[in-house]
Amino acid sequence: MMMSEPVTHHVYILHSRNYRETSLLADIFSKEEGRYSLVIRGAKSRKSRYQGLIQPFSPMLVTSYGKGELKTAGAIDFTHRSWRIKGEHLLIGLYVNELLYRVLGKFDQLPDLYCDYEKLLAELEKDVFETPFLREFELSLLANLGYGITFDFDVRTQKNIRPDAQYRFVAEEGFHSFVDQVDLENTFPGEHLLAIASGEYSGDAGKILKRVVRKSLQPLLGEKPLKSRSLFEGR
Repeated sequence: MMMSEPVTHHVYILHSRNYRETSLLADIFSKEEGRYSLVIRGAKSRKSRYQGLIQPFSPMLVTSYGKGELKTAGAIDFTHRSWRIKGEHLLIGLYVNELLYRVLGKFDQLPDLYCDYEKLLAELEKDVFETPFLREFELSLLANLGYGITFDFDVRTQKNIRPDAQYRFVAEEGFHSFVDQVDLENTFPGEHLLAIASGEYSGDAGKILKRVVRKSLQPLLGEKPLKSRSLFEGR
């Protein structure tokens, strides 16, 4: 997508790194245009009014310009205080940011996912965070990318999942009743799949959902592991 006239977007920083002496090169997630790269000139300068403010989890309104994939920031306004995310919740937030950075294509417009991202940040700010909120966001991400998972439907027989049957999950395909004895790790009871379909994300259903989501994300992530996941699991 090519943009020549200045445009204004609601954005969050997903990842940033130093660019030349005083600037930052940031990968951002915007409500209007999805993910793209943005040069923020002078952001590290001691005289910059943005010094220390260009951080993840801080909602910004950015006016940018440029014809190619790399945009340059003009005016930056802070529309809301930065979300106060700490401790283990911060690791979850970093995981979500890295996930978005890795799997979102450039300029994929996903305004619904952006809203779900803000809802997740609001939950992460709370003293107690319920894991189902993370699973809901991961499912939303997959659905927005065209990889939505249906937990109550057999993709091969075209019939509803039965609670008394076993089903195998295949990433980018779905659940089916053909059970391969060498792949029992990806085979699950229908009753738990129906529980997930009805919104039950705790207990055994929650454990299954985590495995299914991880398997669904793997083809999108490729062979390179998520750094944030390693940090979280090794905490």
